[in-house]
Amino acid sequence: MTKDAPIAEFGAGELDAADESKMTVKVGGKLTAWVWIFAGPGHPKSVEQANRIARERLHLDREKEQTRTNGKKWIEPEESVDEARQRNVKFVVDRILDWSPVKIDGEILPFSPEAATKLLIDPRKVDIYLQALEFIGGERSFTKGSAKI
Repeated sequence: MTKDAPIAEFGAGELDAADESKMTVKVGGKLTAWVWIFAGPGHPKSVEQANRIARERLHLDREKEQTRTNGKKWIEPEESVDEARQRNVKFVVDRILDWSPVKIDGEILPFSPEAATKLLIDPRKVDIYLQALEFIGGERSFTKGSAKI
């Protein structure tokens, strides 16, 4: 690095991910007016979720170590397909903050964790389930827009 190199300067907040981000739902490959609002990585709901997942992992690791310390063989608990889907749906639902008004089959479906779970757990609704998973995992989903000059 040369001593004549320009010095980068910005506020620490510019490094932060957005606290919330909106996903526009696609139906049949076309964008709709239905928008889901997700908690970003630093949002309290996301932090709570990450802490819960970490505690569960630490608990399992501790159980494995205790089993091995006692001279026993560790047998990984088996998870069914339904249990795995429920876990993944919970992961998504825990990050949803709200969604815009929507009518499905003529009925208004207000946001609630129960309504989101019922929708996402249905294997016939795989498209919206995958949209939500991809949105949460997308590296640009919670990137703040660049400053206007």
